[in-house]
Order: sequence, then structure tokens, then C-alpha cells
Amino acid sequence: MPKLYIFGIGGTGSRVIKSLTMLLAAGFESKYSIVPIIIDPDKTGGDKSRTEKLLRDYQAIQKEVAGVGVGNFFDTEISTLSQILSRKGVNSNVIDNFSYEIEGVQNEKFRDFIDYATLDANNKLLASLLFSEKNLNASLEVGFKGNPNIGSIVLNQFTKSESFQAFAESFEKGDRIFIISSIFGGTGAAGFPLLLKNIRKGDVNGKHNAFLKDAIIGAITVTPYFKVKQDDDSEIDSHGFITKTKAALHYYAENVNGNNSINAMYYIGGNTENTYENREGGKGQKNDAHFVELASALAILNFVNIDDHSIPTIDGRASNPLYKVFGIKETQPQIGFKQLADYTEAIIKQKLSSYFYFNLFLKEKLKDKLNHPYASAYTNKFDSNFLQQFFFTKVTEFNQAFRIWLGELHRNKISFSPFDIDLVVNNQHEIIDISIPTQSIFTLVRGYPEKKSFNPLTLKNYELFIKHLDKAAEKVGEMPVNKRFIGVFETASNSVLNKKLF
Repeated sequence: MPKLYIFGIGGTGSRVIKSLTMLLAAGFESKYSIVPIIIDPDKTGGDKSRTEKLLRDYQAIQKEVAGVGVGNFFDTEISTLSQILSRKGVNSNVIDNFSYEIEGVQNEKFRDFIDYATLDANNKLLASLLFSEKNLNASLEVGFKGNPNIGSIVLNQFTKSESFQAFAESFEKGDRIFIISSIFGGTGAAGFPLLLKNIRKGDVNGKHNAFLKDAIIGAITVTPYFKVKQDDDSEIDSHGFITKTKAALHYYAENVNGNNSINAMYYIGGNTENTYENREGGKGQKNDAHFVELASALAILNFVNIDDHSIPTIDGRASNPLYKVFGIKETQPQIGFKQLADYTEAIIKQKLSSYFYFNLFLKEKLKDKLNHPYASAYTNKFDSNFLQQFFFTKVTEFNQAFRIWLGELHRNKISFSPFDIDLVVNNQHEIIDISIPTQSIFTLVRGYPEKKSFNPLTLKNYELFIKHLDKAAEKVGEMPVNKRFIGVFETASNSVLNKKLF
């Protein structure tokens, strides 16, 4: 299977990859094996850590259910660079991880990174023209804090790293690349054009890769969609977001779009009404998931479905570049499936809803409903022993992360709230789970009224779900227990939704 290498640059990159992972879990299909490569100097960043944990949990589940042949929950393979090289029989020192360090940024100031102290007088004067004293004294440990002039220097080291060389060596004909970056900060704004330029050269550490030079490359540029609280002691200031965006777009017009470096370019942004805490990085930087990030993940799925012949690359240049923007039908403080464009609504409502109901049943009812045929009438049973296994533990952890993700999308501005949910928060106002406000489970998808039955004997709510689970179990039949579990629940979730809602 061909591979899609996804470079997630900075905090926005991590959060978009998180949304993509949720979509893949819910059964969105990709013709490519996904290889995430997160580039962020903020080693302990909260958003990055959450995404890495989610990717590992996804991998653990996908490994057990690959090739189930029934449905698409967790069907797409996600791999690290190290795993790709290992399968090719290549020995490498690249760490088995999804994020990669940039040499020289840990516990170091920018002046030390550029060896300012060893420069002669003339070069020191030049450096002082390019970088303020605050720039020179900036710590690199938590990123570039909205300074793309710093980021462009530091990130150039990544393209000389062993990790980047491993990427180039593992890249094969038919593989693709997608780059995620924001345009209003420091890491993403600097990293995207620099990375693209080096890929298009095709030369990595003295080795030429023609397949890399002529790769089909897509990218999404995220314009401002939030602001941060004003803090005079912080180097991050929302007032500069628009100015930085305009400057970056002007540069991209000539050096990205203008020279046909990119095959498919996606643009997205939103209002900046939502205000995040002004955290310069570290464990505390855990922003609520945002609809813009979800829509950006949909751009990746759009990109993989564009035919190669529609966006060819010839001698390192895109000969028919595409430019796309994302829009919705209605702008409201709270949007659901009905407010999306018809095409987006059609591809997202069934899969997200199906996973939502699968998640809901496991959380609310599974432990008490193991005596029904779907669970007990087969050789590989869903019993109390099954619920103690590693596989089910990982599904439970992933499902809680999915519910938190839905809760954060609901709380944010713009609020994306396709389901009627309540939030469960801790003392730090972090969302730790969601709950539902009604016992009538088929009234939970906003904008889609429950299809009523006038037969008084018709089963309702979870009883109806169990009936569909029993029928799904008959259809799926005997197979390894983990595969049967995913197959039965995805089949039943889709079936009951088609009967009651869609």
C-alpha cells in the first residue's frame, strides 16, 4: 500500500493529526498508509503529548482488527518512520516515535544556537539587524513564540537530520506528502515553505531522490482561528496574528504558489472570538479541539482521493495545481451536521454518528448486557474476561479521548456540536468526559428527528440497539474475538442509525 507522509508542524499540526486520527477510527477511508511526522521543538507540549498517546492507542487497536472485512472502524494503518524502515529491512537509529527532536534546541537560547559569541564584529552587526536582543535571548525549548525569523533558522536543522534522511530513504514511487501548518505563529509559518523547498530539491544529505522531487504534495495553511489572552510578560501577542498572516501569504504567493511547488493547496480559518490562555508552551498548552482542525483533517482525506493524473508533478513542478477553501452553509454560534455544506454533511454524518453510538453503548451498557446472543452465543465471546484484556482497555481509553474531543469541539467557538451532550469537567475546567441529557438515545443527533414507529411492540433505545447487535453478530459470524467485536458493533451502529435517523 502506498504511504502518505503527514508533516504536522507546531501545535496546530498536532491538533489536526489528532482530529484525523479520530476520523480514521470512525471509519473514514484512506487509500494510503498514514505516516505522521510531528515537528515541534516544544518537547513537552500538551497538545503534542495527547496526539502521540492517541496515535499509539490507535495503532494498538488497528493491529488487532486489521483485515476484519466488515466495516472500516480503525481500518487505516498508521505507522512511524522507524516501523516503515524496519519493514524494508533498513537498520536505522531513528527513534520509534511520531515526533522528532530538532538538534540543538533543548535548554538553549537562540544566540547559542547560532554561535553568536563566536561571530566576528561584522557578522554580529548583521545578526543584530536581523534579530532583536529579545530574539537572541529567546529560549528555544518551547518553540519560536510567534517568531518565524527564528523558526526558519532553527527548522533548517531538521532537513539535515537523520529523521529527515530516513523519510527520504523510505519514500517510494506512488507515495504522497501532506504538510499541516498555521500561518500566524512561528513554527508553522517558518516550517512549511522551508520543508517544501527541501523536498522539491530531491537532494538529502548528498543523495538524490527523484521520486521525492516529483512527489505529489498537498498542504493546508491555517489562518487565525483563535486569539490568546493579553499578557505583557509573554512574547505571544494576538494583535500581530493578522499582520503575520498577510506577510506570510504575500511570501507564499511568490515562493509556494507562484513557482508551482505545491500540487494541492488548502486554505482555512475562522473567527477569533474564542480566547485561549496565553501559554508559551509546555505541558499546560492543551487547547480545546476546534472545528477548524477537524475541517483541516477532512482536507487530508480530500487530498488522498484526488487522482494522480489530475495533479501531476513534472520535473519538480506541479503542472496543474489545485487551490481549495473550506466553507459551511450557515454560520451560527453552534453548528451541527445540517449547517455543513451538503458534500461535507454527506461524508461525515454517518461515520461520526456510528462511532458515537458505538462509543455510547460501550460506556453505558456493555458490561450489563453480556448475556445477549451477540456477546454470548459464539465461540469467541464478549464476556467479563474479554473486558479485562489489553485490546478492550485500549478501546476504552481511545473512546474516552474521542468523547473528550467531542466535548472540546462543543465548548469551543465556533462550537461544533452535532450531538446533544453535556460536559463533565474537573476542578481545572478540563473536560474529562461527556454525558447525555436524555434516556431517548435516538434524539441525540441534532437536526435529525427520530423516525417514529406506531407499533407499540417496537423496541426502543438500547433494547433496539441490542436487537441490531444480535443480527449483526449473525452476519459477521465466527472470527477472532477482537475483529468480531469491531465488526459486530460497526455493523449494528450503521444499521440502527439507518433505521432510526438517516
